[in-house]
Amino acid sequence: MNDYKTIDKQQWTCLTKEGDAGSGIIYINPEEPGVILKTSRLAQEASRENVVKEFYTAKAIYDLGVSTPKVLEIVKIDQQYGIKFKYIKNKVSYARLAGDNPDSIDSLATRMAELGHELHTTKALGSEWIPSMKEWMLQAVTSTLMIDGKEKEQLIDFVEGLEDAPTLLHGKFTFSNLIVEDGTHYWIDLDRAAHGLPMFDLGHFYLYCHFFGKQERVHKIAHMSEEQILKFWDRFAFHYNGPDGLDEFNALCKRYAGLALIMIGYLQVLTDLQREYLGKMAAYLLQ
Repeated sequence: MNDYKTIDKQQWTCLTKEGDAGSGIIYINPEEPGVILKTSRLAQEASRENVVKEFYTAKAIYDLGVSTPKVLEIVKIDQQYGIKFKYIKNKVSYARLAGDNPDSIDSLATRMAELGHELHTTKALGSEWIPSMKEWMLQAVTSTLMIDGKEKEQLIDFVEGLEDAPTLLHGKFTFSNLIVEDGTHYWIDLDRAAHGLPMFDLGHFYLYCHFFGKQERVHKIAHMSEEQILKFWDRFAFHYNGPDGLDEFNALCKRYAGLALIMIGYLQVLTDLQREYLGKMAAYLLQ
């Protein structure tokens, strides 16, 4: 086990506010300008595993030339683990920009579609830290308890038949994980990055907008109303796909949203009630 450097939590000021999205807590230290610290919300051993994966995944993606904050080192802080990143001090997410100025939704969605195309044309084979989304998804659908019987068999067949594409996927592709500072854009929160068909990312975004976007807590995280979230998706889909075949594009995104929901169930511990509810929703999306 690596012996990561221990740092003093008292020297770091927490920036994360209640309702902020993400799986980590953000700190800064005036004695280390240009550095930001992100710690995991998980318990110690899970925290270590999660942080190590995110560090090396983010490094592999940075090395591909993708615009993402540079990772600096892994540290231990107050019985948890964290990552020091280059601090993008004046950053703002696309979600915050859209929420603060709803009139900008079309232009932001257009730009996100352009940046999404750039991301989804980046070749990402050859790194152990950027796994195959097809293989990862196959593990999820094979082991899931959210659906069963013939539906499950058909879904396994569907995933097995997919191309194992070499292109980069974000893994948690949403407007909250795209930030900008002084005209420079960065993708963040890359711990679930993989390679595969871009539709995996698009399905995740569709799920966020059309399913989670109905929830009040998500309105606070996304800084937008349900109507604004759906408008963002509609404009994004139009600019990502183009006007031709837009209904077919949305239908395919909906099906991959079902896969994204099964992946979420695979990565999280669900109660029986949650599993039943999400399973019904997954079956609906997968139709």
